[in-house]
Amino acid sequence: MSYKNLSHLSDENRNLLNLRKDFEKKYQLEPEAFWPFWPPCRVKILIVVDGLDFSDANFGLATFVRSLLDIPGNYVRFAITLAHINAVSSSEMMDGEIRIANRITEFKFDNVAHFGIDMYDEVFLLGIATSFFGRGTATNGQPYPSDRLADPELLILTQFMNNGGGLFATGDHGMLGRPLCHAIPRARNMRLWQSTAAQNADDQVSMTGERRNDTNRRGHDVTSEFNDQSDDVPQPIQPKIYQRRNGLFRFKFPHPVLCGPKGVIRIMPDHPHEGECIEPPDPDQTLNIGGPLGPEYPAAIDAGTRPLPEIISISTVLSGTTSSGKNPTISQSFGGISAYDGHRAGIGRVVTDATWHHFVNINLVGEIGTPGPKGLGFLDTPAGQGHFEEIKAYYRNLAVWLARPQRIKCMNARLSWTLVWSDRVMEAVLTTADIKVAEVDVYIFRIIGQHARDVLGRFAGQCQSIRLVLDLVLQPTIPELIPEIDPWIPEPQALRKRFDGIDWFDASPLLDIAFGAGLVALREAFPIPDASLRDLETERVVDIMSDGARIGLEQGFRSMASAGRLVQRHMRYGNSAK
Repeated sequence: MSYKNLSHLSDENRNLLNLRKDFEKKYQLEPEAFWPFWPPCRVKILIVVDGLDFSDANFGLATFVRSLLDIPGNYVRFAITLAHINAVSSSEMMDGEIRIANRITEFKFDNVAHFGIDMYDEVFLLGIATSFFGRGTATNGQPYPSDRLADPELLILTQFMNNGGGLFATGDHGMLGRPLCHAIPRARNMRLWQSTAAQNADDQVSMTGERRNDTNRRGHDVTSEFNDQSDDVPQPIQPKIYQRRNGLFRFKFPHPVLCGPKGVIRIMPDHPHEGECIEPPDPDQTLNIGGPLGPEYPAAIDAGTRPLPEIISISTVLSGTTSSGKNPTISQSFGGISAYDGHRAGIGRVVTDATWHHFVNINLVGEIGTPGPKGLGFLDTPAGQGHFEEIKAYYRNLAVWLARPQRIKCMNARLSWTLVWSDRVMEAVLTTADIKVAEVDVYIFRIIGQHARDVLGRFAGQCQSIRLVLDLVLQPTIPELIPEIDPWIPEPQALRKRFDGIDWFDASPLLDIAFGAGLVALREAFPIPDASLRDLETERVVDIMSDGARIGLEQGFRSMASAGRLVQRHMRYGNSAK
């Protein structure tokens, strides 16, 4: 909220607003001060760079890092370690930010003090260098290569990923970021890490050629300018939409990393020459780093379709964009973000992005020293600030989605507990505090579930509500229903064959009923929260909510069956009228 237009308020009321704002900030950044009985989950993130830095300079990542530190809600806090491949100054390592967990310069993945299989939950790699120099000797006794990470580094990174750790990797056009990222399993096949043609005119990831991935959108200038990337006008993207229809349920969602509090995220910062994300041309390769390590993309652990990387958003290039003197572009489209759900194969998830320009300050909050809108970026206008909130939701979604499965389960449990005590849901749940969950009317379950999913979607994203219900409530209760309603897993062939394309029922109230009943059960089990809950296991929360959801679903199915009998009766009336 901006107070610059509130000059009409009295000093007393303006002071009230400031106090309210101070409380809001403390509540957001220090939820433990208000919820000492249920601390947020801690997700450990390592962010590694090789030429970018973490300052507030144009090519710094301070804005991105702060967006993770400032994540709303009290279900998760990110413990962030900043790492730089080179020896850099403290000012380049965000030295003024007290919330940073650790800072490491001259970082090496095969240094046990820097990295280990279980030391972090996820790793972000944002590479700009085209070669490495002076890194010394790796733990295998060989000099660190100049064109990639060393074998011991690749090996431990692979073990980290196979142990459930998440990975994000990006560079920019051409070979920018290639040494840091291009040899890492899975990520190596999900993005182009070098030019696609010797001739500049044919190169898809060139800097000036007409086939370059120039996503700049003209902002407030008459002509196409390079620094249009620093104004408040983003590029539109086309997210992949997943859906499931089976006659009862119908869901349509983007990938979870592109699903924000306001719905589908359809914009990104723009830039005159991006890289490009792809789907693996050969997904059947076997990994071999000092010995065989198994398939690069393993089979699904649930005997379903093998998960593979997929393009989850498409970016477009307009015809004739010159961006201050470059060759006029040819209209085209390319992969902007690629994602791999390794959890379905029992390993870590991976995301690649076309460019780190989606993350650096110059594309977010403007170019330092530039007057006017391009010196402020998305902060310049209310519309730009709205775009900025969507972009920050993308960053936070990445950090949540890439977390280890047990961390995600922890976040879901914390979210459920948060919802029980959120203002609007608490009012509904409190009316049942002295009533057993088995005695609550199915309609009440539904109302509570509706409120809870709405509250959740407003700060954690719209997809998070359906994901939480699927993972925390339905998976333990009726797992056989998941393939029929989960839009993010491949549709079973049998389901596709038996569904005739007509939605006769809206069975989504069942999800609200199950969720509401689970929250009522949690409230019944712990009517008065106290310090003892700090030691409450996540699995205990899951068990309580699953038991409650089972009761709610039994009531919901009985209600649905009753409605079905009513339909049959009307059908008989129709037949008798002939």
